[in-house]
Amino acid sequence: MEIKNLTKVYKTEYELVKALDDMSLVFPDKGLVFIVGVSGSGKSTLMNMLSGVDVPSSGEVMIGNKSLFNEDKNHLYGYRNSYVGLIFQDYNLIEDLNVYENIKLPLEFLHYTDFSIVDEVIKKVDIEDIKYSQVNQISSGQMQRVAIARALVKNSSMILADEPTGNLDSKNTKIVMDLLKDISKDRLVVVITHDDDAAHEYGDRIIEIEDGKVLEDNLYNESINEKTEEAKDIEFTKPVVTIKQQLKFTFRFIKNSLARSLAICIMLILIPIIGNVLCGYAFFDISTSYKKYQDEYKSDYVLLAKPVTGYNVYYSDEDYINMIAKYGDVFYEVHSTYIPLTTDELLVDDFYQPVIENIITDNYDRLNFVEGYLPISSNEIAITDYICSAYEYYNGIPLWIGDRLNIAGYNYEICGVVDTNFEEFVNEDFTNDLKRMAFEENLEYYNAVYTSFINYQSMHDNMQYYTEKISYTKMPEQIGDVPEKKEGTILVRNLDRNSTPYLLRGTSSLLNQNNSYGFISDRLWQNVMGRDLSDISLINRAIYTCYGTSKYNLSVRVAGIHRDTSSNLIGIDGEVMIQGSAYQRYVNQSNFCRLLVDKNSPAYSEIVKKENVINPSFTYAKATWVRADSSKYVMIEFLITLVLIICVFAAIINSMTLNSEKKKIGIKYSFGISKFPIIVPYLLETIFYVLFGFLISILVVRLVYPLLMTGLIYQTKQEILEFQFFYISSGSILGWDLLIYLIMLISLTAMILSICRKSPIEIIKDL
Repeated sequence: MEIKNLTKVYKTEYELVKALDDMSLVFPDKGLVFIVGVSGSGKSTLMNMLSGVDVPSSGEVMIGNKSLFNEDKNHLYGYRNSYVGLIFQDYNLIEDLNVYENIKLPLEFLHYTDFSIVDEVIKKVDIEDIKYSQVNQISSGQMQRVAIARALVKNSSMILADEPTGNLDSKNTKIVMDLLKDISKDRLVVVITHDDDAAHEYGDRIIEIEDGKVLEDNLYNESINEKTEEAKDIEFTKPVVTIKQQLKFTFRFIKNSLARSLAICIMLILIPIIGNVLCGYAFFDISTSYKKYQDEYKSDYVLLAKPVTGYNVYYSDEDYINMIAKYGDVFYEVHSTYIPLTTDELLVDDFYQPVIENIITDNYDRLNFVEGYLPISSNEIAITDYICSAYEYYNGIPLWIGDRLNIAGYNYEICGVVDTNFEEFVNEDFTNDLKRMAFEENLEYYNAVYTSFINYQSMHDNMQYYTEKISYTKMPEQIGDVPEKKEGTILVRNLDRNSTPYLLRGTSSLLNQNNSYGFISDRLWQNVMGRDLSDISLINRAIYTCYGTSKYNLSVRVAGIHRDTSSNLIGIDGEVMIQGSAYQRYVNQSNFCRLLVDKNSPAYSEIVKKENVINPSFTYAKATWVRADSSKYVMIEFLITLVLIICVFAAIINSMTLNSEKKKIGIKYSFGISKFPIIVPYLLETIFYVLFGFLISILVVRLVYPLLMTGLIYQTKQEILEFQFFYISSGSILGWDLLIYLIMLISLTAMILSICRKSPIEIIKDL
């Protein structure tokens, strides 16, 4: 070894201190060399340069023909790992390891698989009796011998010892010095000491330095500084840390830091769980929630109606054009009708509906036909495979292409059968409310006949039309009062196409005077208007008005009450009869319709968020949406607070980690381990907690939280149904968890790297 013009300058708060001043020396291959001097003379700094644990300001340290500090980092790591053995004044043993493991550690970094040499070295330094003791359970003299054994075990070419007897009594001092003298017979041993007596008693050479310069070298006149042979090409072995070793370091670290580990583990479980639930409310999306429900329960469509003062009324032509302008032509027109499949109430089934309730128009070849085609002429219709099965169920004979279907006395030829997925519901358990609602929502599509837009115009006069759901009565003397809502399904008949009804009250003469008059059935008079048949004082004055999802808005002044002829029709609450001219105005005033949208439509998300969806299940989804939207900003504030909490926690816990692990990091660094392998055990520990926390948080959020809410918090059926539409998306779970885990990992990595920027000696001595 040769040092050339070595200079080291330290910058203090007030001045620059030159610890080494252009020093040059040559060291032999073996022998015991002492470097002595008063405190502050630069001897420890020289030792740090020779060991490679600190970097000079200028000059070179030559090992053979290689410059120690002018080569790449791998060269320096290899030098510290294989060529030099370090003995520190403070021993610098790793407290997590016992005596044997401390001595064996350098061999693990040198790829050794046979560790028999460890026992030989232990025997040589006479510490066999403490071989498996923890290092904090042995004396200072024993600790120093363990440190010497650790330096010897890798058979390094040079041993550097910094004040090896500074903390020992005279007995242990003699033991250590005798040991170093013996070692120096076949390798170079350089000892930094302030003990002049030991230097003169044991030293083969004594170098005294002062103010960073060589003051005296007792072998100088013997030309010991001159090279006696040509510099050799020396190879160093860079340390390699295996995954197995890293895992061992990781689990040992966890074992020795249980309180810290438990705190991290709890935080990485609680913060993700709380944050995921808050994200569910803060970023709740009604279209995503409802689509999730529809996908799970096979509800394929959303039905739209126009909201008017609390009622769901049909869209007019103008409304429909505006909807197409907003969303594109993604709608099916749905027109209500009534086509009975049976009049026998005993045959009515929960699955197959006894009537066809809708006419759906389509001109764009969007329907999937089992067989056939969309109607071309006005006497053709298409039906669904569900209608085919329902017809066979009620009538015992199949209905197929080429057959005719009678609708209000007019025979239509079936030209096509539309394919649906109704078979998927055949064996479903409809005691499950969401499954039942999904089926009912699909019935808008299943339970329909199909035609084109143009053909519908020529058909609809032959159909019978009904209001659906909301209807109410308004009396002249009650103008200004809020009417009571009544629900029902009402049949509207054309008097010109039916026999004259049997009047119970009133007279038909009024119909000839004013076609705004009509007859209402006794069932409507009693059940909807809430009047007794004997109460005739309101006849000629009462106005029956239908709104809601009715095909058209209808207002009829009551001219009389007739016996209900619709009582044999399933699902009908009564009927209204009006004159032919009034009926024609009623059916032709406009092409009113509801709108049906496929859940796979490109405009689905925007439509669900902005339009009036009247699917039965949407009531519950909307309630959850309203609740989430009202708390959105509060939830976001909580999320920001949680981020701040995890940032502070990460800074505190990682700072504590570094304070407890700093010395260990410095020791590994001095062994030649590069920065990344030093970081790995701490990253592995955090990653282990991250994976564990992620799995637990997923389990809690996906399973435990829903059970808790529906079992303890929400008690009523409506509350439980509403909660079914609350969701926490996988994206928000991953995004939130990733944010929390990245904060922990980045904080830990940044802190460890800030330590590793220092030299090993700065880390060990906490400079």
